[in-house]
Amino acid sequence: MQFNINLAGEIPAARRVMCFASCLLLLITSCLTVAAQANGEVKGKLIGNQQGPVAYASISLKSAEGKVLKGTLSDSLGLFVFTGLNDGNYQLSISAMGFKSFNGPLFKLQEKLDLGQLILTEDATALKGITIQAQKKLIEQTIDKTVLNIENSILSDGNTALELLQKAPGVKVDDDGKISLKGRPGVMVLINGKSTYLSPKELSTLLKGTNSNSISKIEIMSNPSAKYDAAGNGGIINIQMKKNKAIGLNGTVNLNGGSSRNARYGGGLNLNYRNQQINVYGSYDYGYRGETEYLDFTRRFYDGGTIVEPASRTSYQDTKTNEPLHTNNFRFGLDYELDSTNTLGLLINGNVGKYTHDSQTGNVFKDAKNAVLSRMMTTNYDKQNWENLTYNMNYQHKFKKEGRLFTADVDYASNKFTSRLNLNTTTLAIQPGQNESITSRRGYVPAVTDVYLAKVDYEEPLGKTLKFESGLKSSFTNADNNLTYDILTNGTWQHDKNGSNHFKYKEQIHAGYMNLNKEFKGFSVQAGLRAEYTHTIGHQLTTDSLQRRSYLQFFPSIFVNKPLGEHHQLQLAYSRRIERPDYGDLNPFRVFRDPLLFYQGNPFLKPELINALQLSHSFKGKYTTSISYNQTKDVMTWVNGQIDELNTTFEMPQNLTKLVNYGVSFTASTNFFNWWTGTHFAEVFRNEYSGTAQQTSFDNSTTSFSLNSQNTFKAGKGYTMELSAYYYSGSVYGISSYKSNYEVSAGVQKTLLKEKASLKLMVNDIFQSNRYREQTVFQQINMYMNKRPDSRRVMLSFSYRFGNQNTNQSKRRTGSEDIQQRIKGGS
Repeated sequence: MQFNINLAGEIPAARRVMCFASCLLLLITSCLTVAAQANGEVKGKLIGNQQGPVAYASISLKSAEGKVLKGTLSDSLGLFVFTGLNDGNYQLSISAMGFKSFNGPLFKLQEKLDLGQLILTEDATALKGITIQAQKKLIEQTIDKTVLNIENSILSDGNTALELLQKAPGVKVDDDGKISLKGRPGVMVLINGKSTYLSPKELSTLLKGTNSNSISKIEIMSNPSAKYDAAGNGGIINIQMKKNKAIGLNGTVNLNGGSSRNARYGGGLNLNYRNQQINVYGSYDYGYRGETEYLDFTRRFYDGGTIVEPASRTSYQDTKTNEPLHTNNFRFGLDYELDSTNTLGLLINGNVGKYTHDSQTGNVFKDAKNAVLSRMMTTNYDKQNWENLTYNMNYQHKFKKEGRLFTADVDYASNKFTSRLNLNTTTLAIQPGQNESITSRRGYVPAVTDVYLAKVDYEEPLGKTLKFESGLKSSFTNADNNLTYDILTNGTWQHDKNGSNHFKYKEQIHAGYMNLNKEFKGFSVQAGLRAEYTHTIGHQLTTDSLQRRSYLQFFPSIFVNKPLGEHHQLQLAYSRRIERPDYGDLNPFRVFRDPLLFYQGNPFLKPELINALQLSHSFKGKYTTSISYNQTKDVMTWVNGQIDELNTTFEMPQNLTKLVNYGVSFTASTNFFNWWTGTHFAEVFRNEYSGTAQQTSFDNSTTSFSLNSQNTFKAGKGYTMELSAYYYSGSVYGISSYKSNYEVSAGVQKTLLKEKASLKLMVNDIFQSNRYREQTVFQQINMYMNKRPDSRRVMLSFSYRFGNQNTNQSKRRTGSEDIQQRIKGGS
């Protein structure tokens, strides 16, 4: 069979969006000829204490009498400029999240004045008579993103990257590792600015094996610009790994150990050497995470096809799962400065590990009168191994003109995954004369996915108040997944043709984007447009079924920033984004958890499209309020189904008609006392799902809220304490609903050896309250799940820094940013 699907019907609407965006960009450009020519000019650049630019800081220009004359924001490079000024005396006022508000002394302007670099550091720094005080906080909130400074946190040590995300404001991680942001599913996770090339489940495994000691910070962007790939309907989370560029040799060594229901331990080494021309860096982390998880699962079956109590049969299932995980993460990088304008780089990232799923399940079936119909005991032993290697070569050219930059990247990623499954079920005798029966199934899944990628980016200032950015990107993906099942029959393993499946998938994505940033009098605008052409071929060799898809989509974005006086700032943001199915979700093979529960892909899944709108207000860089509205078409969700006559339950992904998400959030940075600082987040949002599942229309909606509080206490004599807590109310996902959960964690740190070393003790989920409770009541389906993860743990960690730590580096971002997250090797 062959299916040819052409989504050309999407293009007319996209052309209308393209026309609108083009007119908008033309309008912005034409304004250049209208703007008044300036005589006097003041400009400068804001630099943070990590030698990186301070972007989107609020800067006010005041008269000698203190009256606010103009306001602007620093751009993504930390640059700012005021034009159209008369000669005279002025002063600056700067407000940026993570830095103390600053009111500078008077300076005299005669035609033009370049203030140079204004450096914001943690210590007082004098620069041209200006003193700026800075204090880096655990969580920094700007108008366009939230930044978690992980290396400053006590509670981060001994945790994994996934556990850190669970504590991030507005972020929720469900029991399967799927991540949502402000109630929106489909979040794209980047590591060092590039995608992981993994499916959500495999990404969850990777993040569980990534030690927090190797993470510098986490950036959360709910509305990215056109420069980023259009993938990720829920937004983008970028995990930045530690990388130092101090002159000479320097590094960090760390160790951690502790226990939850099982032992956990790990360690790592981070090294860097730099001279005037070469920067060489590398790191290695090993982690072992022992975990025991408990699951209670109740399913009710009705003979009439509808829910009429009492149920004809009820399944009571309890599962205990041991999940030991070993991970090895390593990377090596080399930056070579050919001359003052050209830099060549090489980067290798690796993740090699093994994971074992070892579960014992008891299942009791009872009739409507509570009489036992059957008892089954199932053991599921699944040994998984993976090897993910990514190679990147990059080139950067800085032109003589300040701000003009060209970069190029070439990536190759090799992903190998194997799974060896043994599933044995014993049906026990419940009446005299009955005999036990045993069924056995084994599976072998070799999966290989190769990704080839190339991209170029160019940016240039066009005059004093306009910046242009553009780029091209192409990716090619080949995935091969061959699932083989055997069934034990009369002591002989027989090939299971119905359960086995060989699936190959090829994908090409070609993209281009353009961004314009324009500073007007009193406000700034960034408008962008991204175009992506996608061509896919899915070939199911087992049934010789071939499916092709080709579609072109346009993704406009616009951001308007408006300072309102010295302390207030507004931003209006709109973007259109896409979420493509990952390769495993398209593969129709079945993965069995036990004989009566399996998961299955859907080769007919369509990509989902979202229109996201957000209005934000920031006050003094400390308090941010955001109102958002998002509508997703063809939203992909996992939907439960039942085969009543076989007492079997399954899950498979399906496109629903739409998801409407809207809400309001508030973030506050507090400093009640010199010894107590904190960041607090609150949100209220509503999710409304609608569509057709199991050939029945439905609507499922609810209003949810969440709270998140992170507090740091300085106790003196090198002691620091942290207390964090979060709460999530009930929520909905597809046809299912989730109950509330919360978590409280605490930790203490002591600096040692002249502040080069630190010893940290933390207790996570003190009350062991982090549970996942899901209920589905739809048509004849009535099921309830209660999962109790291994979340309460005590960890002790030690880290030591050596070598020169005074000068920090710039971060290198590579090219692949949207493919890896969607690879699935059959896990």
